[in-house]
Amino acid sequence: MDPVTHIAAGVLIGQAAKDKFPAGRALVPLAALAAWIPDVDNVVGLFGAQAYMRYHRGYTHSLLGGALLAWLLALVVHRFWGAAKTGRLFALFYVCVLSHLFLDCITTYGTGVFLPFSEARLSFASVFIIDPVYTLALLALIAASYIRPAARRAFAVAGLAAMLGWPALCLGVRAFVADRAGELFAAQGQKVDALHVQPDAFAPLWWKVIAEEGDTYVLTGIDLAAPGTLLPERRFRKAGREELESLARTAPVFSQYVWFTDYPVVDSRTTPEGTTLTFKDLRFMAVNPIVAKVRGDMVPFTLTAYLDPAGKLVRALFSQVGKAEVILPRPLDSGPGVAQAGGRG
Repeated sequence: MDPVTHIAAGVLIGQAAKDKFPAGRALVPLAALAAWIPDVDNVVGLFGAQAYMRYHRGYTHSLLGGALLAWLLALVVHRFWGAAKTGRLFALFYVCVLSHLFLDCITTYGTGVFLPFSEARLSFASVFIIDPVYTLALLALIAASYIRPAARRAFAVAGLAAMLGWPALCLGVRAFVADRAGELFAAQGQKVDALHVQPDAFAPLWWKVIAEEGDTYVLTGIDLAAPGTLLPERRFRKAGREELESLARTAPVFSQYVWFTDYPVVDSRTTPEGTTLTFKDLRFMAVNPIVAKVRGDMVPFTLTAYLDPAGKLVRALFSQVGKAEVILPRPLDSGPGVAQAGGRG
């Protein structure tokens, strides 16, 4: 979720808990800091796009790692604010950290909440990563809590209820969209093997629909302003796990991509110089025409393999938003190691 929503959640928690702590102006800002602090792992982006893919929403976003962050913050704060007990500060800050984990888990990106015990990434996919309605509602209740201090706690509790209730409502809408999409595919005579629904920009009005038909993904969507029709379809060839793992023998980034992606697709182009395989994840493609028009063909977390005419990997290019890394293959007989990275774009 975006930083503003995380900070808003922390402010609401701080406002609701203010009466449980010694008087002071620092509590609410500290709660806001605790609600944001798991995103300190954004620093991994300084080490390149691969590092960001691998480690963002990782250890600092886990239940254990978040507890450690909350405890360290509580120790530091207690040192400068001795009237506030460390244990109580830890409880408050950990609740704030958990709000961060919750807000990230309701998006499609995936969050490593079980690290270091499991690398599974949790996602309930009910809210788009930026939801203006959701965020503005929380900010409005925060403003009301300051305008009417006597009702501060009531507004804060209402804001926390909205923070939990909106994703639950969106999950219900998603279930409706899934049923509706299944009916529309059936009405068109299309038999699908599986159907996946995710929030798109301006959800819960717009929803992305991913249908599986054998080795093909069908990308479409539903606009609830016109729920009787599916949005125009786009078809993609599924990227096979074996295909990616084969490339990973000489460039480990392909193995990381298998772990990271949910709906990987591949586009193949052959020229006399060789073959280019471009891998993308439908999770990051928009069906909302406004977003598609603004963003164009840009898709974050794209991995491209350049093969020579014999099918041997010559180099790979991993692209995030605004960053790109050239990865050179390692010899097949070399030991485990990190693929070399070149310049960023």
